Amino acid sequence: MRGDSTERKVALVFTGHDLSEGTAEILASLKNNQIKGSFFLTGDYLRTPGFKSYVRQMLNDGHMVSGHSDKHLLVSDWGSRDELLVTRDSFVADLKANLKALESVGIDMADMAYYIPSYEWYNSETVDWAKAVGLNSVNYTPGIRTAADYTYPEMGRRYLSSTEIIDNLWSYEARFGLNGFLILIHMGTDDRRKDKLYHHLDDIISILKGKGYKLVDVPDLLK
Repeated sequence: MRGDSTERKVALVFTGHDLSEGTAEILASLKNNQIKGSFFLTGDYLRTPGFKSYVRQMLNDGHMVSGHSDKHLLVSDWGSRDELLVTRDSFVADLKANLKALESVGIDMADMAYYIPSYEWYNSETVDWAKAVGLNSVNYTPGIRTAADYTYPEMGRRYLSSTEIIDNLWSYEARFGLNGFLILIHMGTDDRRKDKLYHHLDDIISILKGKGYKLVDVPDLLK
């Protein structure tokens, strides 16, 4: 997914399910830098008592808040995207439960045009199913590796340190630019990952601004 490649705009997007240890730091960084982020939350996240204050702050600070499925379902096989692991009925029921949880915290359905599928994983059928519920499926823009911030050393070759992720981000930007990019950072990651990417958010924002990028929310990026 990518916005207008002719405009020097990017969107910072954050997903949340069962982990949220970085959220306070992320919210503080966005506030200090006077920019709006886009938060995509599962129903489980919204129902977790310890996360409710974060959701209130997201809304009070004017950030976009929308869905990320209700129970963080894996909808299709990792080895074959088209091999569905859910039925249409179960998928739609899960998505509607997510929307109900979002409405329960005061979010207007009219403000929920976009959602990020759970695990950032989907296929053409689930995109159509979500569309029928009124949601456009969006995802981070491929090419950069910020979404690998969930990995940890025990994953072996799959692990990417924050230094590697950030080096890749600026190397890619220098070669191709980031116009229209959705840049995903996870709000919480496994305890086995010690170098959390969100600790570098202030620096990432500062460099993006220094390169002339305007940081906007997803609706502004994709309008």
